[in-house]
Amino acid sequence: MTNKENRRLKISNLSSFIVLGFLEAAWAPMVPYIKARFDLDEGQLGMLLLCTGIGSFISLPIVSSLTSRFGCKKVMQICAVFFALTLIMLSVSPYLALTAVLLLIFGALTIGLDVSSNINAVIVESELKKPLMSGFHGGYSIGTLAGSAFMSAMLSVGISLFFGASAVFALMMFITFMYCGHLISDVKAFENKKKEADEKSSDTEPTEKKHKRIPLLVIIIGCMCFIMYALEGAVLSWSGVFANQERGIDISSAGFIYSFFAISMTIMRLVGNKIVVSLGRKITVVTGTLLVASGWIITVIVPNIYGTCIGFLLVGFGAANIVPQLVSFAGTIRNFPVHDTIAFINALGYSGILLGPVVIGFTSKAFSLPATFVGIGISSLIVGLIALKVVTDEGLETKKKIRELANHSNN
Repeated sequence: MTNKENRRLKISNLSSFIVLGFLEAAWAPMVPYIKARFDLDEGQLGMLLLCTGIGSFISLPIVSSLTSRFGCKKVMQICAVFFALTLIMLSVSPYLALTAVLLLIFGALTIGLDVSSNINAVIVESELKKPLMSGFHGGYSIGTLAGSAFMSAMLSVGISLFFGASAVFALMMFITFMYCGHLISDVKAFENKKKEADEKSSDTEPTEKKHKRIPLLVIIIGCMCFIMYALEGAVLSWSGVFANQERGIDISSAGFIYSFFAISMTIMRLVGNKIVVSLGRKITVVTGTLLVASGWIITVIVPNIYGTCIGFLLVGFGAANIVPQLVSFAGTIRNFPVHDTIAFINALGYSGILLGPVVIGFTSKAFSLPATFVGIGISSLIVGLIALKVVTDEGLETKKKIRELANHSNN
């Protein structure tokens, strides 16, 4: 490939993640309004948000096969169109039942956008032989930052939810069809190449016969992503509620709290590739979980808005490169199709971001929202402990490996 073609591949993949993050984060400032519109308590809101999780589970077996059959480009662009339309309909839905159905669609389309973008990222990273995953997920973080700030700003100056969601639709359609045109259209070609390489690297039977079941390692990584995405779901759906309910911030400004998380995550993901090269994948993940736990505890124990802002900044710094490196590592797992691996991991992971708010709703009603936040911080430490055992630096050219190769060649 020429440098121009490589650049187009990277720009398209980065743009697809920006669209995903923007559309998803534009929903965050809308949650308090939906809660107020139907006069829901925490448990009822959690039950409503359960619909997004159900939608994600329904789409799990569908998205993988659609991406393999039609390619990442078509799946991403079609999902983006209907995702943006769903936000518009959510902004004006007058009935709770209709809102629930729309959230089912919301969950399914989220999975479609996420899985197609991540499969594309694994292929591009493999083809270009460079650590690119954190940078691509940095595009997602740019999208979440811009989407949350964009919608919050419009709501804070009195623009209605409908016109805000309509502006989001117009902007996202421009990016989708102007900058996402070079996503991968033929996933099967890459799968065949990977299958041949896996079979050559092992003296066992062919790949398609070796693993009819999902490998245990794929399930473990998927569960780790579930926890981390649940954490992001907590910030996405409950940061505004926490700021309004626990810290007394006006409902029109509460959505800006999410921006502190999005800012720190964006910064760390944009420099994430360099961090991974310096520290390695495993150390990056483990260190991140320590920062995440610290952030949640600070958010709870410091009883003012400054503690909340600092806490969410730390959570963003820590969480930034955990999921990207788990996905990157999953792409190196042998003898299982990449589209199935990434679809399973991201569907299970996104089930966390969609089901997490539901669990938080029930636990905060039974105990309290601050106590639930502490529990989320503790769960992130579990991810760190598992990462120490299972995550490796396979497929990465870290500084340590570069030095070892240099010493070997000198000798």
